[in-house]
Amino acid sequence: MRRPAVGRPVSADRLLAAALRWGSVLCLVFLLVLLAAGVLVRFVPLFSLGWADEVVELAFAWMVFLGTAALWREDAHIAVTFLSDLLSGTPGGRLLEGLVTLLALGFLVTLTWEGWLLAGQAVGNRTPILEWPKPLWYVSIPVAGIVMLGHTLRRAIRLIRPAPGDRRGR
Repeated sequence: MRRPAVGRPVSADRLLAAALRWGSVLCLVFLLVLLAAGVLVRFVPLFSLGWADEVVELAFAWMVFLGTAALWREDAHIAVTFLSDLLSGTPGGRLLEGLVTLLALGFLVTLTWEGWLLAGQAVGNRTPILEWPKPLWYVSIPVAGIVMLGHTLRRAIRLIRPAPGDRRGR
């Protein structure tokens, strides 16, 4: 990631992108270290890592949802683009893009809401060994959902009101 020029403000969107990317990377590194330590301790039992499973689950949940939000933001997720490529630049392509955006909004609203409900249902539950609150695991779902909703809404606005010179709006 390039550093901004001196005196040039960094946009909140770029900070969010960096936080999503680095949060996901740090969770992955933490997972690798804990899993490697778990394998090592099985062969050389110097100490117990009974608590590691709880931390691995937590890091995995956050890695998946932060990574998903980062990919969604950059429009880098896996997509089948045959039809959209075929219809690109036509009124049918614009209609298809609008339909896909509406479907994505519906899915993300549902994901975010259900994730929020799941986190709420876990309030009061704690993990058996570390006794951490269980909502820490589930709150990653609505956090990522909100980020993805924001970027999908931004795409929808650009689809409705394209920037000058944007060919998709014609």
